[in-house]
Amino acid sequence: MTDMWTPLSARQEASAILRDNVPAALAAALRPWIEGAIRDATWLTDRVLLRCDLVRDAEHGPGPDVDDADFLAWCAPDAQLLDVVDAILDLLPGIVPVPPTGTPATKPVMLAALAGSLANINFAKHRRPLQQLLDDARSAYTLRPDGRALVHRVDPTVAALLDTAARAAEQPDRGSASTHLRHAYAAAYAMNPQPGRAYGEAIKAVEAAAHATVEPNNTKATLGTMLRELRQHPGQWDVAIAGKTGTEGAATVEAMMSLLWTGQTSRHGGLLRTRQETTAEARMAVDLAGALVRWFSDGVVRRH
Repeated sequence: MTDMWTPLSARQEASAILRDNVPAALAAALRPWIEGAIRDATWLTDRVLLRCDLVRDAEHGPGPDVDDADFLAWCAPDAQLLDVVDAILDLLPGIVPVPPTGTPATKPVMLAALAGSLANINFAKHRRPLQQLLDDARSAYTLRPDGRALVHRVDPTVAALLDTAARAAEQPDRGSASTHLRHAYAAAYAMNPQPGRAYGEAIKAVEAAAHATVEPNNTKATLGTMLRELRQHPGQWDVAIAGKTGTEGAATVEAMMSLLWTGQTSRHGGLLRTRQETTAEARMAVDLAGALVRWFSDGVVRRH
């Protein structure tokens, strides 16, 4: 967000710069983008209409000379335009990794390179201009890294830390920690956040990352059983920052894991009504998970 242009008046005020709504100027810019994307992929028109619950009104709506692409672009209410854009992004081909330079030029590699190049041309044609529109409008939403959805903007430093943690966990003995962490991030910062899913995925990420370190022989290990193991063997853990007495570092890791575990309000049912996690709780859980996944994956928390 730091390199996004903002008006002088906004820079001089203490008020929030990003905007959650769809200002008239952004709506006017999004409509031709929608039409262009739909015209290049007319097969997705019916699916976008269905996903966004948009129905042509035979009595009051546009006449038969207005086709479905025009209807989506020019007749959808301003308040629904971001939903329309989000639906289109999900249906358009995503970014395809191109084989790195130096890869042997076998037929499958050449076909993958061609497919990747064509898909990424599509990305450049539609997604990059959209990103520019959202930036110039100071929208609170931006494209997800894979280009398949709109998400809430995150401070670049936070996003980079979570990405680094996910990359660090891409090793066999950390199971699916990387995948769970990325799913948690996506759910927490989606245009329509799913806090319950985000919190659950954050816990699974830590369970996967810590399993080989804390309870490698327990095939049914959970964050709860791992916490019990940490508490029952307090002197067996080496942490990069041990603290003055040599135990504060391990105590901090335990406290963070405990906060993550006990903070999930919707994990179990009971006599009382289950309270779903809030978006703020889910995003904090993702931050906690990111740090813990990184520490266990990098080996700065280990058993001696």
